[in-house]
Amino acid sequence: MAPVDPKLFKLSAPAWRWVIFAGALTAASTGATIALGLAIGTITAQVLGEATPNWTVFALVATASVLVRVACSYALVRFGQSAGARVATDLRSRALRALALRDPRTVDTAHWRALLSVGLDGVAVYVAEFLPALVAAALATPMALAAVAWLDLPSFAIAVVTLPLIPLFMWLVGRLTEGRTERRLADIGTVRGQILDLVVGLPTLKAHTMADAPSEEIKRLSTRHRKSTMEVLRIAFLSASVLEFLTTLSIALIAVGIGFRLLGGHMTLATGLAVLIIAPEIYGPVRQVGQKFHAAQDGVVAATEVTELLAKDANQTPNSTDTTSEAVEGATEGTSSSSAPSAPTVVFEHLSAPGRDGVRPSNLSAIARPGAVTVLAGPNGVGKTTALLAVAEIVHEDLEGSVTIRDGKRMLHGQDLLQRIAWLPQRPILDAAAVGDNSRRSLGQRQREALRRELADDTRDLVLLDEPTAHLDADSAQSVIRILRTRARRGATVIATSHDPLLIAAADDVVEVQSR
Repeated sequence: MAPVDPKLFKLSAPAWRWVIFAGALTAASTGATIALGLAIGTITAQVLGEATPNWTVFALVATASVLVRVACSYALVRFGQSAGARVATDLRSRALRALALRDPRTVDTAHWRALLSVGLDGVAVYVAEFLPALVAAALATPMALAAVAWLDLPSFAIAVVTLPLIPLFMWLVGRLTEGRTERRLADIGTVRGQILDLVVGLPTLKAHTMADAPSEEIKRLSTRHRKSTMEVLRIAFLSASVLEFLTTLSIALIAVGIGFRLLGGHMTLATGLAVLIIAPEIYGPVRQVGQKFHAAQDGVVAATEVTELLAKDANQTPNSTDTTSEAVEGATEGTSSSSAPSAPTVVFEHLSAPGRDGVRPSNLSAIARPGAVTVLAGPNGVGKTTALLAVAEIVHEDLEGSVTIRDGKRMLHGQDLLQRIAWLPQRPILDAAAVGDNSRRSLGQRQREALRRELADDTRDLVLLDEPTAHLDADSAQSVIRILRTRARRGATVIATSHDPLLIAAADDVVEVQSR
């Protein structure tokens, strides 16, 4: 897996702007370090009488260099955290929008839940710490090498020989960690999903006096998570120790060489001190890349998968058909004199959705007209939601038959269709950037608030609702039914799935959905 995914910079503008800014800060900080080394070496030589005293200029240079380094370090930390948070929020929001338009039968919910929470939290570390370290290695190390070469060629030769050892050992340690972070995130997703299932089923287990039954399963899941986490931590500690040892040894070799040349009178004290101060800037950025890479591994994995999802989503368009059927033409003619002829007409023609558990729905044929409330009725599991998602072109793969949406003489597809849809899922989330619900409202309250928001836009004249009254009492359900009928009378096409007798009784058309 590449440490930097170019698609991330194409998809996230905050990441690209931050890398440019971090590069400028790194270059300024490295330049200040080189100036500080020269100033300190010269001042020390003057104190010891090796050169003519000239305090003012070099003291100002040293002071300015320290201030620049402090300012750059503060800016890298301060603005890095802000940039990391913006990139994580941007990727999370865009990934949720992309997943909302994916076929729910193909989405690994546990995996994406872990990736969009723990994984994208690591993106903040990846952007705030790892990317600046990578930029520093690309800019600061060559600048420091050039300064050492100008001051002392033997020290430059030692640095050129020892510097490649650090990325070599980083690569060797990276081979050990290959796949471990992905497995840890997968374990987190599995643990969370299974524990959530256990919590949901706890009332049933308690009713059958089996509340203690999941304890062994929870212990097993916890042990699995602990082992995968410790594997990653052990490799991270090993990597840090190896990098620290190599860096210390390399700088020590340079220092020993400088010491011998000072004793032999082949180097001035000012030059030797300057090289010793600048030398850590050669190895430090490369060492930081290795250390921050382990800290940002969750973010690397998450950013890679999210960018692949977004890139794939940008290149894919739902399958469409330009077939003009007699049923569509008849439906259009039947609504041409309607009070709102611009609302879409939806035609299901022998729609079937084969899956692992059978064909759900099977051979669904129906017409949903503007100005009417159409209810797709039937027991749970017959494919009502799948049929509704097929209207929005969210489910469009492996379908038999067709769903046609026509606005007068024009077929609606893609973004043109999505902009006309008001959508109410069974479990709405009011905050689009959140993973899970954090509104602290009951499911019925969330449904009513989500419905109010969706119907606030009058241009959304294709209203799709999945069990809109399932979690409401009778009075609230009647209130929602009145809202839907009013919207239909104003010309919208309203399609709802339900097995609620109240909604079925109030519908203009009821279509029985079947499976096989």
